[in-house]
Amino acid sequence: MDAQVGESSACATALLCGVKANYETLGLDSSAKFDNCLSSKTARVTSIVDWAQREGKSTGMVTTTRVTHATPAALYAHASSRYWEDDSKVPSAARASCKDIARQLLEDEPGRNINVILGGGRRHFVSKVAQDPEEPEKEGRRLDGRNLITEWTKYHQNMAAKYVYSKEQFDEIDPARVNYLLGLFAYSHMDFDVDRNTTGTGDPSLAEMTIKALRILKRNPKGFFLFVEGGRIDHAHHYNNAYRALDETLAMEEAVRAVMEEVDLSETLLVVTADHSHVLTLGGLATIRGNPIFELSIAFN
Repeated sequence: MDAQVGESSACATALLCGVKANYETLGLDSSAKFDNCLSSKTARVTSIVDWAQREGKSTGMVTTTRVTHATPAALYAHASSRYWEDDSKVPSAARASCKDIARQLLEDEPGRNINVILGGGRRHFVSKVAQDPEEPEKEGRRLDGRNLITEWTKYHQNMAAKYVYSKEQFDEIDPARVNYLLGLFAYSHMDFDVDRNTTGTGDPSLAEMTIKALRILKRNPKGFFLFVEGGRIDHAHHYNNAYRALDETLAMEEAVRAVMEEVDLSETLLVVTADHSHVLTLGGLATIRGNPIFELSIAFN
């Protein structure tokens, strides 16, 4: 609401929650102010995942970004800052009152009830003393000493749940025998598809993750909701890397094709859209709302 052109979190809130939001806020209406914990308390809005779960449907999300990143986080989190992915990013004065995004995914509704969660971002779920299983020179970022992956596994221990972090482990998952699947395949974002390690120690593709998620979710006779994001298209554009942007778009196309082959389109609504592609037609990211488009940009301070 307060910017002429939105970014991922505000646009995802509009797309997935049906409510316009302020710049860089997440899962909140426009009464919330950026980086202000207190203002978020009365500003929370529900998402399409909430609505689907209330109807008894299975839910899932697949992304090539961190699962706590701006767009997927709008499905389940409420944060005055999209950057509060773990507690180290939350201002110290706010930590007792406002949960970080990773905690909300693992502890709160609707996040803890999401059946399939696939993407990157292990660093936000484990403590600073925990080595990453694939990149041991790196450690987690949490300050509270918690391992949210272990906690997720414990919470779902009697629910046919599995946690995986490699393609080999992922390929062993039988969709007919798993009700809950958490896959965190990268320390941060997953690799661009052209750079992806396709061996067992590497990562599944966006299409492979999508197919596995669908086969788990569509077992529910009441139906399902699945969110799929080719999130690194945007990142390649940030880097002015046209080759990878186009290649990531093709990876997204493969995921769309996989969905069309996997579901009955006579009873399944498939929506393909972007969360903030309008910046390609109307420039001015972080420009104050109402700024004349033919004059100098007045950027946020």
